Amino acid sequence: MKVLGRWATVVCAALALVLGGVIAWVAVQITIPASLYFDRTYDGSSVAVEGLVANSVIVVVLVLASKRSASNVLAYLGLDVPRWRHIAVAMAGLAIWIAFADTLYLALFGTTVGVSSLLPYYSAQKDGLLIWLWFARVVAAPIGEELLFRGFMFRGFVHASHDAPASIVLISVVWSLLHVQYDRLLIAEIFVIGLLFGLVRWRTGSTTLTILLHMLFNLELWIETVFVVG
Repeated sequence: MKVLGRWATVVCAALALVLGGVIAWVAVQITIPASLYFDRTYDGSSVAVEGLVANSVIVVVLVLASKRSASNVLAYLGLDVPRWRHIAVAMAGLAIWIAFADTLYLALFGTTVGVSSLLPYYSAQKDGLLIWLWFARVVAAPIGEELLFRGFMFRGFVHASHDAPASIVLISVVWSLLHVQYDRLLIAEIFVIGLLFGLVRWRTGSTTLTILLHMLFNLELWIETVFVVG
């Protein structure tokens, strides 16, 4: 399989992010009246539109870039059917981390859900767009982000086994720093989750599995948010 070089991978990944961000910004301006929301950071309707549009654009760009390099796009991006043993071990690891992180948040703040989850939920609920916020966060974001970071970038950066450790750390740093809308503790948690997902991608070769884990992680946070709100 012909694999893009590291710099070509960076350029394509940056192009996907920029195009996704610009088109999503335009979509938000068109669909969400600016007069209603001065700060869109935690506006659930804006978050939903942005997440759906940006991740859709990212997936399209990555598929096109992968297709130019390899005849089998699914193989290039690591999209396969993971083994049940790998699924069980990865889910156990994720469950252990969630239990640890929730315990830490409860000890520090008395809750596991912060404003970055509550405010978008409240506003999307008020606008009647809660289902779209759920879809953006639990489905679209895991697919787009995992295909970009653990699929496309991992393939372009890891050409041999000795490339994996440093590449996993680097990709996790970039991924976590793109979540600047969150507080530093949550960014640190995203970095650790990125290390876990990167390790799973390396040891199993499956981006499908990291997408599943990312969906479960976001779904668990969504359920906690619903519990706190309810």
